Amino acid sequence: MSAETEGTLDKIYGELKQLRDEIALKVHLGGMELREQWSELEGEWDSWTHQLKQDLESKGDDLEKDLRKAGGDDLRKLEIKTKVSVSKLERGLKEVSKKLEG
Repeated sequence: MSAETEGTLDKIYGELKQLRDEIALKVHLGGMELREQWSELEGEWDSWTHQLKQDLESKGDDLEKDLRKAGGDDLRKLEIKTKVSVSKLERGLKEVSKKLEG
């Protein structure tokens, strides 16, 4: 994976983790109605971070070179899958945050 992609993933991970941590505190202090939604998002977070870690570890240093030789289809699929997961998590976290503030 390129340094640029890793940097982007690090940034997204950091931003989502910060938002997640802020929401966790608000949910802990907040109402019961959001606990179920929060629990589902926590499950998605755990699944996403676990899968991302596995995907990155399984690829090794030669991933990008090997994928580009093969046409890059696998890399594009991984990037799309990651973007979809991040988007879903981000929407859910922002929705919970908005409900806590409003």
